[in-house]
Amino acid sequence: MKYEIHDLNQRKLPFIFHRDLMNKDTKDYTHWHENLEILCFHKGVGEVICDFAKTTVGAGDIFVINSEQLHMVQSDSEILYYCLIVDAEFCRQNGIPVGEVSYKERIVDDELREKYLRVVDAFEGSDPYKEAKVKHETLGMLLFLAERYAVEKSDQADAIPHLENVKEAIRYIKENYSKNIGVKDICQAAGLSRAYFSRIFKQITGFTVVNYVNLVRCQSAAKMLRTGKYKVKTVAEQCGFTNYSYFSLTYKKVMGKLPTDELCIS
Repeated sequence: MKYEIHDLNQRKLPFIFHRDLMNKDTKDYTHWHENLEILCFHKGVGEVICDFAKTTVGAGDIFVINSEQLHMVQSDSEILYYCLIVDAEFCRQNGIPVGEVSYKERIVDDELREKYLRVVDAFEGSDPYKEAKVKHETLGMLLFLAERYAVEKSDQADAIPHLENVKEAIRYIKENYSKNIGVKDICQAAGLSRAYFSRIFKQITGFTVVNYVNLVRCQSAAKMLRTGKYKVKTVAEQCGFTNYSYFSLTYKKVMGKLPTDELCIS
């Protein structure tokens, strides 16, 4: 089940890598995907929430998000961290198990951190052998992780009531946010009553259903706006907002700026 589609097989390198800087008291939206995600925290203190379990992280920590885990990051202070997402099929092709085993989540290990930072250096380099170096360093880190930190997989679906219902709701939202969907539609997709589902969704994700839908829509809108290829009205319509004024107000509330502030100026 892959409910955040990365299309990594379409890339020269089957990875996504980026730095993330989060201001104090902010959080990402809860999501999930099949691929392995590894975070390396460089500055500040925050929490990673995986399948309803909250773990405090800080500078020096490595955090592994296993395949198909619901997850989000939130900050207690300004935090800076690296994010590496590795294609699950790439791992399997190279003998690194994904899905059938789990990895320890929070890891404090200077040697693993050093290997991670070599991956960072490879990604940020510009020499002719960059792609080969990225693959080499990433595989080396993954092998170290598999040898030292593979653990018996636990059944989180049984441990957390209705986790699968919430995952189904998130899948439905991410596939249909551009349409005129409401809480009733999402509850039906999740297979739970509205009152009960709304409470469970808030407990697991930290968001109300409406706020989560608006966040997904606004973050998708931001990606479109930053290309400079679309008018604001067009973006609003394609991201599920039928009223421009409501889009503008919601975007300001969610993203902290107006949609027009995102437009690329050539």
